[in-house]
Amino acid sequence: MNTTERIKALIKLLQTERQAYRTLLKEELAAAVRTAPAEVARVMAEGKDTAAPQIVLQTLEEICWEELSKEFAAFSAKISPDLEEGLALLSRFSAPTVTREDLTRELGTLEEALRTAVINAANVREKIQIFNRYLFTLKQFSVLPAVMGVRDTSFIRFLRTGKGSVMCMASLYVCLGRRMDIEIEMVDLAGRVLLLVKDRTLNDSFIVDPLDGGKILHTQDCKDYVLARAISWDNNLFTPLSSRAVVRRFIANMIFILHKLRDERALAYLRSYLDILTH
Repeated sequence: MNTTERIKALIKLLQTERQAYRTLLKEELAAAVRTAPAEVARVMAEGKDTAAPQIVLQTLEEICWEELSKEFAAFSAKISPDLEEGLALLSRFSAPTVTREDLTRELGTLEEALRTAVINAANVREKIQIFNRYLFTLKQFSVLPAVMGVRDTSFIRFLRTGKGSVMCMASLYVCLGRRMDIEIEMVDLAGRVLLLVKDRTLNDSFIVDPLDGGKILHTQDCKDYVLARAISWDNNLFTPLSSRAVVRRFIANMIFILHKLRDERALAYLRSYLDILTH
């Protein structure tokens, strides 16, 4: 029996066997997910199109989410986890077959074009302006005015469709910057996601707003924003977020979305991921 036939047989048994046998069937399906994730995803997609029993779709989702728990634990255990790895894991919550290689390929295409464009830039500020024109004007990336579902927080989907959350846009700048030796970090300025860019050569640093087409902000713009919220101004507000903190922020946003939708099953898994990344 080949892999496809085995998956179909397990799914058929899952629909007909009593509850007592479902734990064993779930373990067998979990092994199939690890060895043939693309085939399992195809079965899930077909099931949604053909109104497959809910128990089947839910079981397949839960298997994928349980596998993610192990991978988030491995990610969190690293001293300095890689942001691209974390973004790939997050993308798999809504698209189980996404791999790190998929994300690397998409980012590599953007990086290659940008390297050619910035080669003659005089300084980092000019490089960021080239980033802005390329991403927003040429590639037409945009931040959605309202994030309605967890798919809008998927980084791989953002790379492929050009539309997603402000966290996705900020992460794109950070990932491309790291690939091109441009120091770009994400900061949380009183709840507002901004980018801190440093030019070590000129001893220069500045703030970029990923929500506003990559606009370079003046320090006073940031102070006005903070003071308007009755928060004391402190330069520590520009402390960069670690990769682990960025991933936690993504998960917190996903929890907020699903809480409004009252999807308790998915929420339980997201909360467990947040707990893993917090300890």
